[in-house]
Amino acid sequence: MLTNLKQSAEFYQNVFDFRLTSQREEVAALMVYETKRRQVILLRELGRNWHGAGRRNVGLRMLSFEAGTASELEVIEQKLVGRQALVWQGQTEAYRAIMGVHPDRTQICVASSLTGTPISSDDWKEVDDAIYTIE
Repeated sequence: MLTNLKQSAEFYQNVFDFRLTSQREEVAALMVYETKRRQVILLRELGRNWHGAGRRNVGLRMLSFEAGTASELEVIEQKLVGRQALVWQGQTEAYRAIMGVHPDRTQICVASSLTGTPISSDDWKEVDDAIYTIE
C-alpha cells in the first residue's frame, strides 16, 4: 500500500533516476525505459484510511530490475545505503544482486550480470529465498 506519493516518487527518482512524466493529486507516472518500448511505473496513493479487499494482502511483493553494468549497480547500492534502505546482497555464478526497501516497505531488487551478457530467463526459474527476508 502506497501511503505517501511524494516520498515514493522521490525515492524512484533519486535511487533509480526515473523521470517523473506526470503527476496529479494521488497519482504519479515515472518513466523507467523509453528507448525501444515505454516502461512506466504508475504510483497511486491510497491513504491511511483506505480499506480494500485483497490488494493490501495479495499483490506486488518485489519489483526487480536489471542494471546495465556492475558500476550502475554500485551507484544504486550506494544510494540505497545512503537512505539506510539496503537490506540484502547476494551473488550467483551469473549475477550479483542487491535488495532495498521502498519507503512503504516494498522490496526492490536490482541485479547485474557477471558474464557481460544480459541475465538469462533461465536464471529466473528458481526464485531466490531472499524474497522471504522482508515481512
